[in-house]
Amino acid sequence: MRRALVTVNAIAVGATLAYLGWLLADALRARQPWAITCYDCKACTARCVLGLDPQGFVSAALAGSGDVYMYATNVRLPVRRALEIDPEMLVTVADRHLTAREAAAALGPDAELVTFKMRARDAARVCFRCGACEKGCGLRLPLLRLIAQLRGDAGNEWAAHAP
Repeated sequence: MRRALVTVNAIAVGATLAYLGWLLADALRARQPWAITCYDCKACTARCVLGLDPQGFVSAALAGSGDVYMYATNVRLPVRRALEIDPEMLVTVADRHLTAREAAAALGPDAELVTFKMRARDAARVCFRCGACEKGCGLRLPLLRLIAQLRGDAGNEWAAHAP
């Protein structure tokens, strides 16, 4: 019995190390090796007046795509503008989460709504870049650099995806 437990333990440790190695390789592939240190503590989110979750920017960096949806819970937009940005973004209407397209059908194009989730590249364009999230990060991750990359302000492969 003891031999079987040692074998199971060795397999579990091997699988864990393989998974962690894969995460590191993925972060290196995305040229953002520091991004794997973010443990989603939410210290940065609490400081953002727009309700943006900077961990979504980190996820976009690891994925290598600005199309990752992230929480953006306090951005107020007219329905017409939300449709221009992304018809599939999630918005909050009367304590319900709808897509911008559904909100336009229910409220009309001139109503105001509050975002719930939007693409990281769109959230980067809305961001004030005040630096509150970076100051709140206990690990001092370069979040403003990520936001600049997603906006297309810095020369990188994501600039082609910016609207």
